[in-house]
Amino acid sequence: MTEELAVFAAGLRWEDVPGEVREQAAGQVLDGYGAMHAGSNRSWTKAARRYALEEGSPGRSSVIGINKRLRPALAAFVNATAMHGFELDDYHVSAAVHAGCAVVPTVLALGDDLNVGSRAALTAISAGTETIIRLGLAMSPEMTQDRGFHVTSVFGVIGAAAAAISLLGLEERTAQHALGIAVAQAGGTTEFTRTGGEIKRIHAGFAASNGIRAAYLAQLGLTAPFESIEGQRGFAQAFGGRRVSLDRVSRRLGYDWHLDGLGVKSWSTCTGNHAPIAALEELRRQGLEPDDVAGITVYTDKTTAEHCGRLGPHVTDMTGAQFSLHLSLAMRLVLGGNDPSHYAALEAANFAIPEVVRLASLVQVAVGEEEERSFTIAPSARVVVQRKHGQDMEARAVAPGGPSQPFTWHDLQQKVHACADETVGPDEVDSVGRQIRSWLHSDIPVTGLLYAGTSRITGQASTHA
Repeated sequence: MTEELAVFAAGLRWEDVPGEVREQAAGQVLDGYGAMHAGSNRSWTKAARRYALEEGSPGRSSVIGINKRLRPALAAFVNATAMHGFELDDYHVSAAVHAGCAVVPTVLALGDDLNVGSRAALTAISAGTETIIRLGLAMSPEMTQDRGFHVTSVFGVIGAAAAAISLLGLEERTAQHALGIAVAQAGGTTEFTRTGGEIKRIHAGFAASNGIRAAYLAQLGLTAPFESIEGQRGFAQAFGGRRVSLDRVSRRLGYDWHLDGLGVKSWSTCTGNHAPIAALEELRRQGLEPDDVAGITVYTDKTTAEHCGRLGPHVTDMTGAQFSLHLSLAMRLVLGGNDPSHYAALEAANFAIPEVVRLASLVQVAVGEEEERSFTIAPSARVVVQRKHGQDMEARAVAPGGPSQPFTWHDLQQKVHACADETVGPDEVDSVGRQIRSWLHSDIPVTGLLYAGTSRITGQASTHA
């Protein structure tokens, strides 16, 4: 199986990638661009950027938020941290993974360094994303539910390595070693969903930088086990838990594609919270007011209940705020939204706005039979509000931007405006959107995508290499 994935990553060509998969890959880049800018000045990105500048060597790869360039691995470390860190990156429903945050920064960093064209970049993104999704289909959500591992850093490093293999043009046997070296760097737990901490923010940074490192080390001759994934002491056995279906990794690999299951986040919160928020928003549109709420019961799937339903109404950091289903729903009612600005207001109040906490304390989370059945197809939620005056209110919804309610390119562009206008300006956002869209029709260099417009973040003049 390790060999089959290596052959896929090393051998994939532009002509092999279906048109709809290319479009999904281009959408991942635009979405990632916005998410990186939204996260560019968060504390975890600043820490990652400072570390990278102090430890890294100058290079050709752009770093979000500054007019300096580094070698690819550390540039990708910063950019992936920014993309994943503020809960705005893409997700895949049935695989229960985040792929773009590991793969897109890898490809942009190597794209800058190697001066690759858009066809090579989109091919590499397709290879890396498909690899992560297939690993997720084979091993999650059990890996998270049963074992407590975080999909982004566990699967992401292998997908990042696959993307790097594609761009570096590694031959198949070297690619097999690269995947094995990536496996050796997989890790990361989800304890942050129980007791907080910001470490989760840089899990995608670990994945992207380690994936690049794995490909370069293999290129330099370092070897790894040939059965790094499927071996008796390999990746699947170590991380997979009780239920693993490894045949899903290689079944019709290169012929059947799963990028159509990708979703785009509408709000700056954990994926599992989106369907409940959408259901509550429907009740708001029907006239629900915060002071009329006596209780809220959310029926969701088991994964969401475990991942987002355990932190409760009292949190002490941004990770807790963005993962807590209780707090996310209360914010929707009291503050009117779940965008970065709303979380900034909550943070400014030390996560203790009294009315938000009061309403969050009225939320109960339960696993619903219908919601559990639909989880792998179209995650949904049912929200029942017990009112102080009048009859109870109830609504069911799926996550907007998910595969059952997909965003158009225009919708995606509007999201990126909301994420990046403050840092680079609306004209730059429009220009980048047109540029990425043109990748589908012309083979043009992808260099410098993150470099333009950084003067709004740093106060420095922006120049292109």
